[in-house]
Amino acid sequence: MNVEVVLVASEAYPFAKSGGLGDVVGALFKYLPRFGFRVKLFLPGYARMLQDFPFVRQRALEFPFGETMARAEFLEYRIDDSQSLFAVACERFFERERMYGYPDDLERFIFFSRAVFEYLVRWQEEAFLLHCHDWQSALLCAYLERYWPQYRPRATKVLFTIHNLAYQGIGRGELFRLVNLPNHFFTHEYLEFYGNLNLMKAGLLFSHVITTVSPTYAREICSPEFGEGLDGLLRALSHRKKIVGIVNGIDTEIFHPGLDPFLEEHYGRENLEGKRKNKLRFLERHFGPEAKATLPVIAFISRFVEQKGVRLFLERPEEFFSLPAYWFFLGMGEAFYERALKDLERHYPRLRVMVVFDEGLAHLAYAAADFLVLPSLFEPCGISQMIAMCYGALPIVRGVGGLRDTVVDYPFNPRLSTGFQFGEFSANEFLRTVRRALHVYFEDQDLFRTMVANAMASDFSWEQAIKRYIEVYRE
Repeated sequence: MNVEVVLVASEAYPFAKSGGLGDVVGALFKYLPRFGFRVKLFLPGYARMLQDFPFVRQRALEFPFGETMARAEFLEYRIDDSQSLFAVACERFFERERMYGYPDDLERFIFFSRAVFEYLVRWQEEAFLLHCHDWQSALLCAYLERYWPQYRPRATKVLFTIHNLAYQGIGRGELFRLVNLPNHFFTHEYLEFYGNLNLMKAGLLFSHVITTVSPTYAREICSPEFGEGLDGLLRALSHRKKIVGIVNGIDTEIFHPGLDPFLEEHYGRENLEGKRKNKLRFLERHFGPEAKATLPVIAFISRFVEQKGVRLFLERPEEFFSLPAYWFFLGMGEAFYERALKDLERHYPRLRVMVVFDEGLAHLAYAAADFLVLPSLFEPCGISQMIAMCYGALPIVRGVGGLRDTVVDYPFNPRLSTGFQFGEFSANEFLRTVRRALHVYFEDQDLFRTMVANAMASDFSWEQAIKRYIEVYRE
């Protein structure tokens, strides 16, 4: 039996999820036991999660937190002998409607990291590998380095995974009083960041290995353009420890056009008739009975935020939404972009904007779409493009981060391609690439079908990504 892996994160599918972080942690928790690992997963005790899953109260503890004492309860959901989920419950911090977005978020997750450390140092009975994810659990790496007693079985390795460097857990310097580390840790060599507290730095500095969610993003974060102010630190750290990029996977037990319960018609790479029927029904439902099936469906299924490149559509709406195609936007995000897109919908009859999170509708849109657009400003990994390829929709993406690593665009031999990439973050470049994709659709259906077959043959299953994580665990 392999060493026990302790995963610590703020979310994990299906227990609590807001984005790609939840997918990665949920997949590690699900698949590692299939490779012989025992796994403990620590999550905050969100009220909704405690209601939806059969947790049992296990133990509680108190510890100094700033100038007061804090109390954490630990509830366990034991799935089997190799999988246990622990919820760190605290009414003050986690019994709320949302997971994030509160003024005291840093305080909440300082508490979370500290509580997990207090649990491990008391009750972890054997050596373990610690795998922390993003700023919400980064402090745990520092606590193990500074306070773990010599007489207790130690962590054999500490991994820290960056899911999105844009979110670092930065807050007022006075919050350092809650961290419970010596004062010299609040200097620029450690957790201080332009006078503020930066929790992400604890994970970067006090881990043995840093991973992130694609090879290209692992290189990009060491550059000023993508380093979010930490590129100098990351370049220095890259000489002392590994920074490894591992592309996320998708759960092919959930995203499978031949089995998907959300689809009215199932299909596969060898028989796309079901995709054609899904498209017909989708067009009638969202664009009316007069919609023309000869025109392609271009989908945008993501958050309506600056990172995802929504601004590019707003710069040239007339040229994008007057193209011979149906445009379907599905997602939620910043209020400005939600309003702007809904306003455009009133002006362009072949544009539909659904401001909602609807898993079933997303599956239907993937199955109906001929293309998926993701013109991201930056993209650590992205999973929309991988799901789209699985469902036979060709991605049109900006060649950054994981988009560059997962979408193949060979202009010198397009018959090897699985989608379309562009480089410069501009409406001109994006529009030019959309037109290139439409040219293939209308003028070279043989090439289009070949690209769809290539895309659907791509293997983005989590089994492949998990194997790479295990290699890093064992190195």
